Amino acid sequence: MQIFYFKPDLTSRLVPAAIVATIAILSVACTEKEAVDSTQVKKSVPTVTTVTESQIAQWQKEAKAGDADAQYNLAYLYENGLGVPKDEAKALELYQQAANQGHSATQDKIDAKKPSK
Repeated sequence: MQIFYFKPDLTSRLVPAAIVATIAILSVACTEKEAVDSTQVKKSVPTVTTVTESQIAQWQKEAKAGDADAQYNLAYLYENGLGVPKDEAKALELYQQAANQGHSATQDKIDAKKPSK
């Protein structure tokens, strides 16, 4: 009786190793992409924190003095009803004041509030 032994060649040993390596690389790449996507979401959506009455009063004082950042911040509060009663007209007025001073983020807000034709 003759017994045949399977003698693995280089290809038969490398193929499973290549498959395992490919799966490992893809799983790491997917994990990194998920991490990047979650940080991008966090950057694009601002975290809303509690706004104190003293901060609102300070922004109101600065907005009346012509501070565009304060006008923008107050407009955001009025637009969303955060610490102040929700008031779209007041928000638009403050956004417009900030835009007139060249505040870069306000024009998009103003355009979004205009009724579409």
